[in-house]
Amino acid sequence: MIVVRYALGFVLVLAVAGKLRAFGAFRDGLANFGLRHRIASVAAGAIVAAEALAAAALFSPAPDLVVGVAGTLLGAGFTGAQTYLLAAGNPASCQCFGVREKVSGWTWARAALVLAMGLALFSSAI
Repeated sequence: MIVVRYALGFVLVLAVAGKLRAFGAFRDGLANFGLRHRIASVAAGAIVAAEALAAAALFSPAPDLVVGVAGTLLGAGFTGAQTYLLAAGNPASCQCFGVREKVSGWTWARAALVLAMGLALFSSAI
């Protein structure tokens, strides 16, 4: 499970770095979910903080159960957001890594992989 931990941690570090590099664009992209102005700023900060904390935990001696729950929750959120945009036919930018890549089956699969890694860590701990 150490490979899964580090792989998921690496993905989250890339996601945090990308979002921080283009934080304004990430925050503004939350309008696709109805979040605007102050609420979008708070939500964007919370998302980046959650990703950063989860990444730090993945590289720490935190139990697999803890990081598994964190990875599962983040993966479920990411996959849910991608599913919503795809179902709505919204060609919005994914902003997964701060890059203006349009939502697609590929971005959905990446989000689902985060979910799968979180579930793998969680299931190995119970």
